[in-house]
Amino acid sequence: MTHRGRTTGYGVAVSESRPPCAGLWNTPMVHVNGELTTCCLDEHLENQLGNLREQSLQELWHGATVEAWREAHVEGRFADSGPLCTRCNWRSAGAFPPDAVTAWAERTGRTEWLEALRRKE
Repeated sequence: MTHRGRTTGYGVAVSESRPPCAGLWNTPMVHVNGELTTCCLDEHLENQLGNLREQSLQELWHGATVEAWREAHVEGRFADSGPLCTRCNWRSAGAFPPDAVTAWAERTGRTEWLEALRRKE
């Protein structure tokens, strides 16, 4: 699919030619008090997922909230993601590449979801 003259690679129209942010998959950020957020720019914990003193990294980093935010990013629905995501330029963490989106979808049982997105082209 192309959007503003650019092919996205995973068959999803990307808002303002913006790809999914790699930070949602690659860079959990832990603050000194144990609070976990999705972003290195989130100094005020707007995308807070929880506290490592209360839940494990595995539970928080693969929990329902962040997985829904990841889906929203792949679909280009950044307003439905973490509160900070609508104001971020995403470039600090970089783009999550199409082959990584496919691998994540397969690993988490989202292959039908990804195929449905591709069919909407």
